[in-house]
Amino acid sequence: MIQAFKYYRFPWAKNSLWLFVIFYGFTMFRPEAMDSSRYVARLEVLYDAPLSWDTFIANFYSAEGNSIDIYQPLVTWVLALFTKNPNVLFAVFGIVFGYFYSRNIWLLFEVAGNRRFEKSLWILIFAFASVIGFWELNGVRMWTAAHIFFYGAFIFIIKGERKGMMIAAASILVHFSFVLPVAILVAYTMVKLPWKILYLVFIASFFVSELNIGSVGTFLGGIAPEFLVPRINSYTSDDYVESVSNAEAATNWYVTYYLKSLGWVIFIMISFIYFSNLARIKSNRAFSHFFGFAILFLSIGNLMSMIPSGGRYLTIARLFALALLFLFYVWYDSLSYRKFLVTLSPLLLFFIIVSIRISFETTTFVTILANPIIALFIDVPIPLIAFFK
Repeated sequence: MIQAFKYYRFPWAKNSLWLFVIFYGFTMFRPEAMDSSRYVARLEVLYDAPLSWDTFIANFYSAEGNSIDIYQPLVTWVLALFTKNPNVLFAVFGIVFGYFYSRNIWLLFEVAGNRRFEKSLWILIFAFASVIGFWELNGVRMWTAAHIFFYGAFIFIIKGERKGMMIAAASILVHFSFVLPVAILVAYTMVKLPWKILYLVFIASFFVSELNIGSVGTFLGGIAPEFLVPRINSYTSDDYVESVSNAEAATNWYVTYYLKSLGWVIFIMISFIYFSNLARIKSNRAFSHFFGFAILFLSIGNLMSMIPSGGRYLTIARLFALALLFLFYVWYDSLSYRKFLVTLSPLLLFFIIVSIRISFETTTFVTILANPIIALFIDVPIPLIAFFK
């Protein structure tokens, strides 16, 4: 993985990172409190009591069934025909996650071309890679869908490839909640709003401090397909709100502020781009459209973050925001912009460091010290964080 970034211009580099993510999935720590343990338990149940294909399909999009995503249940069902080894399950999950994770990072390398990478540009790259890092494979459904959506939306807007819209839409098959991001992408493609309106909405959403969660749940329940209503109600119920609030209250201070630091960097730098008012910025069709979509998505993400679990949309929007900051850096030679970014770099470094610290919760000693052959015979699920605690 380290060599992949060192030799990022070589064709094999992104595949090296891809393979590392697969290896991470095979060796990762999966504690009971995390989502991964549920997927492991489901694999074991299906292996011990197999479902027929007809029964398995009947669970999708029905009042009796509880499956509204296709990707994770299908992969789990297929693998349960052969094994109940959780390492194999997450290695397979790592194939798809790692592919899009590595490709998204290299999309930025590609647009940079042969440009020399200053320290601040490397910080942007690593911040981008940390927003939804490889360690988020634990939440395989949401974050695999996020990288699929980003890849599709990026090549659709920046490269003008129509297949990008289809790839972005495929994210819905991985996690049902991507109906919203896909709808935003389609709506923005059809109706281009002026930068001024989008920026004012962005400002308002950034400083919003209160939202009636019950009203939001009622609104979403009224416009969503019937099979999604139970899941929407579960995410906006009073019990869920209380459980999330209690969990947030128990977190360390840096877990709260590392996200705020990233949010302020994005807010300041996007404001710089907006007020720079360079004619050549708006004349660049690809960048102009990407800027508009990014701040629209950020605005909706800011509002959705007021709802428990809605902050995941803001996380995805920040992926686009950091890509936007990277594009502006490499496409426009702005000395003032670079100075601003250097000044704010400590906040980005803080975000990166805390993100790496969080990765220690699931990255094991086997991940760091072993290799794919040794890992087949040695399974020591001890996370790196055990070394520091």
